Amino acid sequence: MKTINQNYKAIKESYTEYLQTLGFSNSVIYNYPIFVKNFLIWLEQKGINRINQITTKNVFAYFNFLEHTKGERTKQTFSTSHLNRQFGAIDKFLEFLHQIGLETAPIPTCYLLERTRKKPLHFLTQEEIQILYNTIDFTFSDLTFNKREARQMTIKLMLDLCYGCGLRRTEALNLKISDINFDNKVIHIKQGKNYKDRFVPMSKKVYEGLYTFVYQYRKSYPEHNRSTYLYPFGSNSIAKTIEMLVKKCNNEEIKTKKPTLHTLRHSIATHLLQNGMDIENIARFLGHSTLESTKIYTHIINEYCD
Repeated sequence: MKTINQNYKAIKESYTEYLQTLGFSNSVIYNYPIFVKNFLIWLEQKGINRINQITTKNVFAYFNFLEHTKGERTKQTFSTSHLNRQFGAIDKFLEFLHQIGLETAPIPTCYLLERTRKKPLHFLTQEEIQILYNTIDFTFSDLTFNKREARQMTIKLMLDLCYGCGLRRTEALNLKISDINFDNKVIHIKQGKNYKDRFVPMSKKVYEGLYTFVYQYRKSYPEHNRSTYLYPFGSNSIAKTIEMLVKKCNNEEIKTKKPTLHTLRHSIATHLLQNGMDIENIARFLGHSTLESTKIYTHIINEYCD
């Protein structure tokens, strides 16, 4: 295993403590120092053995090196999202160096690669979203009325969360009942993607749906391992939610799009943009770390809605 000199090792350990102090998630605290260690090893290989020798030119040379490097396991170049995480780790490291008084350290670059998509990004129209809501009544027809109604409400719950609130699938899955503030009509998303908390407002329709589910239907699912969570089942069940609706609905256009729960998130973002919400507010609503992630929806509108 490659190691770094004692000077770099001490800096790396202090950087880890800095991330902990800022309250980053365990995932960031684990991965960012690894990314920085790899950067420091690369610097040593270039004959740069002290922190005060690092220049902006070194940083961008390393970024270029990463963009053309293949993973040892995959034998493929790194994905855009993985590269951006590494760039973010280095930027946070440069920020840390300035915090400890190293004024000669390079300024954080804010360098990001624009994501390219191999597959077109689909969204559902507002009419198609309504078709999915209407299709809920035709699911679980083999169950008794009480059981059928309770299961149907779990499907509506996912539409309300992933479309009405724009949550990611994992955010909806990990949402706890205590994270919902019915008094203020907001949902607290804890440690979402990009390792940041955010508060998501509930519309009147979503508020009424979640309130009804929590106080009327959630008690139908007393499973101990999910008792504190809003959604009563596991990840396998949540993934099949929209598949069931698409299969039941009588709409070939929807079936052709093969929507997923993430399609619902794309859909609400597109609809908000179409209805005039500014892109900065949409970014906050979705929990995007940069506007670049949100700007894909302007491309969707230009492509499909002209």
